[in-house]
Amino acid sequence: MENNGNREFNNKDKFSFYYNSQYKTTIYAQGNVGDIKFYIDVFVKDPVMAIYVGPEFEEFLIEVDFEMIKEKGIDFYLGYILKKVEEENEERIKLNVEKKMEPKPAGNPELVTYNPGSVKYEDLKAYLDQQNKERYKTN
Repeated sequence: MENNGNREFNNKDKFSFYYNSQYKTTIYAQGNVGDIKFYIDVFVKDPVMAIYVGPEFEEFLIEVDFEMIKEKGIDFYLGYILKKVEEENEERIKLNVEKKMEPKPAGNPELVTYNPGSVKYEDLKAYLDQQNKERYKTN
């Protein structure tokens, strides 16, 4: 967008703003089909498509298969890519849920005193929690 002769980013296009801040380059909107928007980054020379999903713009990189496009057509290829991305996205969501369900390891607060070189974040947190409990007990 132009503002007093200066070019500025379009604040209404959240994806374009995200892409520019992430990769420090400009992408150009090419159009849309339904709720799918197409952009092009003219500086990417590899035969790669990047598909971004959801409000956090999860990135899926896909190597373009020109043979499949020639054999089965662009409609089939786009459907194939969308199905593949949807499956990968569901797998990522499952993995994130499983990671959240894993119990966090409990820290050993005594390591801070006896062996400070092998202290992990959990140990330090347990030590600070123990110090806070002791401080509030005496007061």
